[in-house]
Amino acid sequence: MDWNRTKTILILTFLVFNIFLASDLFKKQTELSEIEQQKQVTIEDQLKNLNVTYEKNLPVQSEKMSFISGDVHEFTEEEEKTLEEGTSQDITLDGEKLVSTLKKPFPISDPTVPSAFSIFLETYVYEGGKYQYYGPAENNPNIKYFVETFEDRPIYSQESGMLIVTLEDDKVVSYTQTYLSLQKIGKERKIDPASETIGLLLNQQDIGLNDEVENMSIGYYTTVANEDERDTFVFVPTWQVVVSNKKSDDPEKNYYVNAIEKTVFSDTEESIESEQEEKESDASNQPDPSKPKTGTSDE
Repeated sequence: MDWNRTKTILILTFLVFNIFLASDLFKKQTELSEIEQQKQVTIEDQLKNLNVTYEKNLPVQSEKMSFISGDVHEFTEEEEKTLEEGTSQDITLDGEKLVSTLKKPFPISDPTVPSAFSIFLETYVYEGGKYQYYGPAENNPNIKYFVETFEDRPIYSQESGMLIVTLEDDKVVSYTQTYLSLQKIGKERKIDPASETIGLLLNQQDIGLNDEVENMSIGYYTTVANEDERDTFVFVPTWQVVVSNKKSDDPEKNYYVNAIEKTVFSDTEESIESEQEEKESDASNQPDPSKPKTGTSDE
């Protein structure tokens, strides 16, 4: 038996087989890439046909995000004392809620610019650097809402982990705060891109004729309905999509799209009810943490 000849034949056979496998793999990758491109074109065509406007440069999402958990923080007398001694404010504690009245109102150079609140947050508020501007109250521009963040990502639609600031003559006079102790749980997972999220809303007819996608941002959301009965929450990576229609009398729609499991939640109906309740209770002028104006963009 000619061993050298046999060895050469085997080497050539394996080489041909490897070339075949590489060619097949390249073909499949090319087909997948073409399918993804077709999907993107289809979404763009659908948006164009429906006259839907949106930001062409959609936000670039993190490649991976993890679920997080949040424990409701109960403020201590020591924390109260530290804040009162370090700043000029009177603080009242109500378990998980901290209520402050500033002895000397703190001036804000331009209340329409979120960054103008940075010094106030860092100086007067417990863990103030972890809060991000969310928006004004629906019917009172002197009430500003800030939401807690985790790794610079906002916690959406959550009464625990919210800061409500009241201004008079462009000066902070008081605030109410709740806080969550947040941490990662489980492994990081790949999240859906913004374009795929818009496609999902299109397919479910949540985005329709002449709509405008005003804002998209990635953060965290929980589907727990009754916060009063929970001390710990689990939050999932979620796209917030704000949709409006200038040719319709319909209210602004606010969707939360699970960026991993592709489930969609909306607080549109809740916003309508909240607006009515706010009108009824306007005389008391007390901010309700469940009723900020939707959206995380600057005013």
